[in-house]
Amino acid sequence: MKRTIPVLLVLALLVCLPGSGSCEVSADVILGQWYTKDNEAVVEIYKEGDTYAGKIVWLAESVATDENGAPVVDANNPDPEKAKQPVLGMTLAHGFSHVGGNDWENGHIYDPDNGKTYKCLMKLKKGGKQLKVRGFIGVSLLGRNEYWTRKGL
Repeated sequence: MKRTIPVLLVLALLVCLPGSGSCEVSADVILGQWYTKDNEAVVEIYKEGDTYAGKIVWLAESVATDENGAPVVDANNPDPEKAKQPVLGMTLAHGFSHVGGNDWENGHIYDPDNGKTYKCLMKLKKGGKQLKVRGFIGVSLLGRNEYWTRKGL
């Protein structure tokens, strides 16, 4: 009996190793609404076919309107037509694939503050309460992180 318990513990650990499938994180765990840094916006992550995307579904009053009280538009977008569109409701992240564990990669993220699109990866942290969003140019070493917080916690 004493030998059975260690054997069962080893088997349980082997079953839960990354790639074993049994203890893998569901790809859909990323779905939901996330406060961006400074709580200025809420991005809703949703499924789009086999990939994941995110759109802005809420803006804080301090950033939702321009100096004339009109809804803020994507003024920094290099495409003149898109520069007239409201930021609220825009898709700013797309193309993410779940690559296992807490990681989503191969996506792109748009930054309305400068009108540029970056390669991006996302990683769940703190038991699914935080989302690390890393935008970068070329390789992920050349980029910056933002940490989003799951709404409703």
